[in-house]
Amino acid sequence: MWTKSKSIFSLILIAGVIRAAPPSLHIYVIPFDNIKNDVAIGWLSDAFAEMVNSELSQHDRIYLKDKSGLEEVMTNRSLLLQQRPGTKNFLILGKYERALDKISVSVQLVNIATWDAVDQRKIRGDYNNITGINRSLSESVNTMLVPFLPKPEKGPYPTLTEGRRMRTPPTYGEKAIDVSSAIDEAIKGLEKEMDLNIGARGEVDPKGLREENGEWVLDLSKENYKDSRPENKFNTNMMVEVLGNLMDNPYKVNLQRPQFNYDPENRKEFQITMAVNYGLKGNIIKDMLTSLPYSGLKQDGNLTVFYFNRDKYNFPKDISEKIQFGQYRTIPVIQLLDSNGKPLVILVDSPDQSIHGLGSSRVLYKPFHFFSPLIDFTVGGWSMQVALETVDIPVTYRFNMDVNAANNISRVSLKFIPENELHGYLSKLL
Repeated sequence: MWTKSKSIFSLILIAGVIRAAPPSLHIYVIPFDNIKNDVAIGWLSDAFAEMVNSELSQHDRIYLKDKSGLEEVMTNRSLLLQQRPGTKNFLILGKYERALDKISVSVQLVNIATWDAVDQRKIRGDYNNITGINRSLSESVNTMLVPFLPKPEKGPYPTLTEGRRMRTPPTYGEKAIDVSSAIDEAIKGLEKEMDLNIGARGEVDPKGLREENGEWVLDLSKENYKDSRPENKFNTNMMVEVLGNLMDNPYKVNLQRPQFNYDPENRKEFQITMAVNYGLKGNIIKDMLTSLPYSGLKQDGNLTVFYFNRDKYNFPKDISEKIQFGQYRTIPVIQLLDSNGKPLVILVDSPDQSIHGLGSSRVLYKPFHFFSPLIDFTVGGWSMQVALETVDIPVTYRFNMDVNAANNISRVSLKFIPENELHGYLSKLL
C-alpha cells in the first residue's frame, strides 16, 4: 500500500514540476541581408547573425535555431503545434547597408506563428568600429525580447533548477539519462582518484590531483594540453585549414603597368615608376568570424585581434613552431622579365639590411622598404592570437634603367616569398 501511495505521489509531483516549468522561447537567426550587395562588407551578413547568437546564448530557456531550422518549420508548420503550450517562435530579420564610413542596420522581430512584425529597431555606427555596432545591436535585440522572455511561475511544488544554456531543448527522458550518467561518471572518477592516492591502481598520476605532505597539488603545465584531446579534433582541423590559408596566401595586390619616362639628365635611361597597392583579401575576416569559435575578439580602428584558447583547440606542433619562428612572414619580390621569362629587373621590398646589401652583375637589383605585414600571429602555452589590419598600403617604386634594356620588358610578376627562404630564392636570380 505504501508503495502504491509513493508512486502516486511521485506522479503528482512530476506533473506539478512539468506545469511549473516556464515555456521556452525559440529564436530563429539567419544571415542579415546586404541590401546593396556591397561586396566589401558582405562578410557582415554572417557576422551580425553570429553577434546576435552570441548575445542570446547567454539567456536560459532561449533556444537558438539557424536557417535550416527555419526552413524545417516553414516546410512543416505542424511542428509548432508539437511544442509546449506557451512556447513562442520569433524570427530575427536583419538588413544593413553602408554609406561612406557609416553602417546602418535594421532589425525586425517577427512572430512566426502569424508573420506579424512585433517590434523593429534601427542602429547606425562607424564601419571602423564593429565593436560599437555589436554592442548597439545586442542592446536592441535584448530590448525587443524583454516582453517575451519566459518567467518561471511559482507553484505548490518545487520547480526544476535550470541547467546550463542549451541550443536544442532535450526531452525529459534525455535529461534523466544525462543526470544518471553524470552521477555514475562522478562516482567512478572519485573511486579512481581515491585508488590512485592509496596506491590501489598502481603509481600516482604525476600530472593529476594528488596530496603531498598534507598539500593538495594539481599540475597545470603545458604537458596537460598536448595535442591529444579528442573533443577538440573538429575545431583543430578547421583551425589548421583557416590558418594555413592565412599564412600561405593572405594578401591581395593591385599591380599597375609601369610608367616609362626619359630621364631629363640622361636621355639614355628611363625613369621607371610602378605603383602597387597591398592589402588583405576581403574574405579573411569573414572566414575568421564564421568558421572558428573564438574565445575573444578585440577591434580597435582598423586592427582586429582574435583570441583562441586551448579549451577548444589543440595547437599542432608544426603550426606553433611556424608561428614561433616567424615562418609565416613573407616578402614581396617583383620581377620585370623579357619575352623569354628572363628577369631584367628585381625589386625586393624588405626591411632586412642584409638583403639591401646584395648586388648583381646579371640583372638590375633594387631593394626597398615600403611594405609592412598586415597579419601577425602570437602563440603561448595557453592561447593564440591572430591580429589583422584592414588597411591598404599604396607603394610607388621608382628606379632608372637603360633604355635599350627597358624596351625588352614584356611581363611583370609579383610573388610573396617566405622570409626565411628569401636569400635562397634571390641567389638563383641574381
